[in-house]
Amino acid sequence: MNDKSNPSEGEDHLSDDSDAVGCSVKSEKFDRDSAQQHILQLVTEACKHPVGSLRRGRFLDKLIREIVKSGKLWKENTPHYEEALQKTWIYLSRNLCEATTAKEPYNPEKSQITTWLNPYLKKRLLDCYRKQKQERERQIQLPIVSLDRLSDKKDIKYTENLKANPDVSFYLDELLEWIETDPNNELKSRHVRGKPEINCQVLLQRKCLYGQTLQEIAKEFGCAHSTLYQLLNNDCRHLLQQFSENQGYQTFTIPGVPEQ
Repeated sequence: MNDKSNPSEGEDHLSDDSDAVGCSVKSEKFDRDSAQQHILQLVTEACKHPVGSLRRGRFLDKLIREIVKSGKLWKENTPHYEEALQKTWIYLSRNLCEATTAKEPYNPEKSQITTWLNPYLKKRLLDCYRKQKQERERQIQLPIVSLDRLSDKKDIKYTENLKANPDVSFYLDELLEWIETDPNNELKSRHVRGKPEINCQVLLQRKCLYGQTLQEIAKEFGCAHSTLYQLLNNDCRHLLQQFSENQGYQTFTIPGVPEQ
């Protein structure tokens, strides 16, 4: 006679599986709660110390690591994510305990810290996208600037047309100042071997600002035309192109040097 009060073998297995799933869910919830509690403790400890103090800085570093570790911070694989993320950490440090740039400091009673940070992070990402879009549109609109025509005193109309564009006029002024002052000494550092006086600054001044030919410059300094051409085409072109791209131009052309 079967004892109806005893569960079948299949029922034993079902009960064991249900218990295992229940324990797993409880364990995950406990881990989440424990992580959140640790974050709150770090917030409390950080705010006990003065702004800019070493102790607060250490707790902020620990807090940031825990926030990332939680997996709840907004994440996306885009070129500007790191830039937006760094701005978010600055926002955190300035507004965690005291409202410096926000309307109010972080309030753990209102939300979790990632719920507070994620909207700010997304806004900074949106700012980056808009900035990139505007930069692309501006580059499309900006003309290609020929320094050959710019240095030609007879081609006054070309220069006037360029300067009629406020953006171009601004960058032309920056270009001339960059060549004349060479703030980082990068132009002077690129020179003919053994002749530091024949450098990219000198070449660009004479070629682009004064309209001299390479033959005239070579005669002035007593060196071969090919030597100046090599310096201009390799080193000076690279620096000039780098500067123009940093300022938002598509390209500059160097007089007397074919485009590569």
